[in-house]
Amino acid sequence: MSDEIDALLERAAELVNAGQAVEAESIYQETLRIEPTHPGARHNLAALIARRGDPVAALQILDALVADEPGYASAHFNRGNALHSLHKTEDAIAAYRAVVALDPDHHDAHRALGFLWLTLGNRDRSLDHFARTYDLRRGEGRTGIAARSLRTASAMKLHHDADLFRHLPSRVREGHRFETLARIYEGLAEEFSDEAVELTSSQLNKLGADYNTCIHLIDAPELMSGAVNAAANWGWIEEELSDNRQGVAWLDGLLTDRALALLQRYLAESTIWHDFSHIPGFVSSYLEDGLACPLVLQIADEVRGALPGLLADKPLTQAWAFKALKGDKPIALHADDGTFSLNFWITPDAANRNPDTGGLTVYREAPPADWELVDYNADQERIQVFVDQHGDSRVTIPYRQNRGVIFTSRLFHGTDQPDFDTGYANHRINITMLFGDASKL
Repeated sequence: MSDEIDALLERAAELVNAGQAVEAESIYQETLRIEPTHPGARHNLAALIARRGDPVAALQILDALVADEPGYASAHFNRGNALHSLHKTEDAIAAYRAVVALDPDHHDAHRALGFLWLTLGNRDRSLDHFARTYDLRRGEGRTGIAARSLRTASAMKLHHDADLFRHLPSRVREGHRFETLARIYEGLAEEFSDEAVELTSSQLNKLGADYNTCIHLIDAPELMSGAVNAAANWGWIEEELSDNRQGVAWLDGLLTDRALALLQRYLAESTIWHDFSHIPGFVSSYLEDGLACPLVLQIADEVRGALPGLLADKPLTQAWAFKALKGDKPIALHADDGTFSLNFWITPDAANRNPDTGGLTVYREAPPADWELVDYNADQERIQVFVDQHGDSRVTIPYRQNRGVIFTSRLFHGTDQPDFDTGYANHRINITMLFGDASKL
């Protein structure tokens, strides 16, 4: 019996890896006819059922499974996913908390809790879990989840980090630690191209154990006076986007002067720019990997509060910051996996050599509903064909510091002909926040 079960489970795993989920479901069901209480078969069957869009049926299996196997962390996690997809936020939180009680190093459960506590308006608890994901990725307790970025490098990444060290305030650079690091990074950069490659043992030893970790982090606290400009024309934004689900609108003066200055300093002086392979020529940071701080979460909450008719039921589902390391490097056309996207820029206008460009191009014509989002690099040729056919729907918003652009996430958008000056302080930085679930469009 055991050999037969093992053979069936092995066959099901092969089918899953081959993308044949329906056939794999049948194998798991056959397994359960032989051994109805088999934990692994029940768990994997539920995961496949949830993946094909039936969280209710998946939840029935997982409820019974965790009752029988209360120590099965993965079952609790997938149960949390099913509850989350059914918008049962508090129940999902309870499920994810069960996961981290069983497995304190479960990165994805902490990440989910970070977003869900934010949905309930509890920024402090959200930050606790994002701090934990960051530690698991980059801290003393790192588990290997971000291992690839800790053992690869590129010339642009090393030069960027060296520039960051040299732009720290003089009081921070006392003792010559950061100047020494800058020289080491610059010296090693000569051995690399702009393509990310694996570091040798010798190169890793030269960079040290702190490479691409949180070497320096400044505080970016909440501001009692508020972070988002309450006097901005939020009513017009809400009217534009509420009446036209395929729309785009923008406003200037998104953040208060104090919030803008603090966010600029946080992103200039914190070594949180860990991702350098997602889009060549850029470094980036995500909520779970260093971007989460009290100020960023406050901005997201206050934007939702300023647009209650639009975002009240659409919590923040992701946020990132991208920094272009070359002044003419654009982000190509793509779509986001949310309901609404907020994109705003923080680099001073003086860095932009052409004030009529450098901002965002958005195509108001939405792609077909069955156009599945894959990843940034996928379908570029297909996207270009689509926008060429719908060129009359194009709108271009010029770059301005502290200008926020809000649009339907599935609209294709990209950088408009950037032309920024050289130098660390002139790197073009944009922050994107996604609100809501793409499936709720």
